[in-house]
Amino acid sequence: MALPASFADLAERHRPELLGYLVRLLGDPHDAQDACQDALLRAHRAFDRLAPDSNCRAWLYRIATNSARDVARRRTRRRARAADVDLDALPGGAGFAPDHRDPVRAVARAVEALPARQRAALVLRRFQDLGYDEIAATLGGTAEAARANVYQAVKKLRATLGGN
Repeated sequence: MALPASFADLAERHRPELLGYLVRLLGDPHDAQDACQDALLRAHRAFDRLAPDSNCRAWLYRIATNSARDVARRRTRRRARAADVDLDALPGGAGFAPDHRDPVRAVARAVEALPARQRAALVLRRFQDLGYDEIAATLGGTAEAARANVYQAVKKLRATLGGN
């Protein structure tokens, strides 16, 4: 895959999906906006050093994941972790019926409690439709490690939520 003609083209093409990934990963649209802005700024600074045969999408996801980690660390220092999830802030959150909000909150808390690498791998696989090779390129490691992280995340969620 060849590099796009300009960073602006690359950013315009991938910004919406990066933002959606960051909202899912961080659970807060404002933090996701901050992380997305930071990621695109970092990517812009490094764009000239990107090899012509690079997987630009995986490269951007890797930068976005690192930015999300930085934002999460700052958020943790700023305030104690919130026990309640704002369902209206999640994509499609306004569509949850009141009687479905408690189970959705439980799932959101369980996902948030996953180790960072497992949570990122799960979100990249289930919501962003990345393959295991792309997840490996994003998070570092092998496709097998990416597959194992997704598997372990699903296994922990099932154990926490009482599923099979």
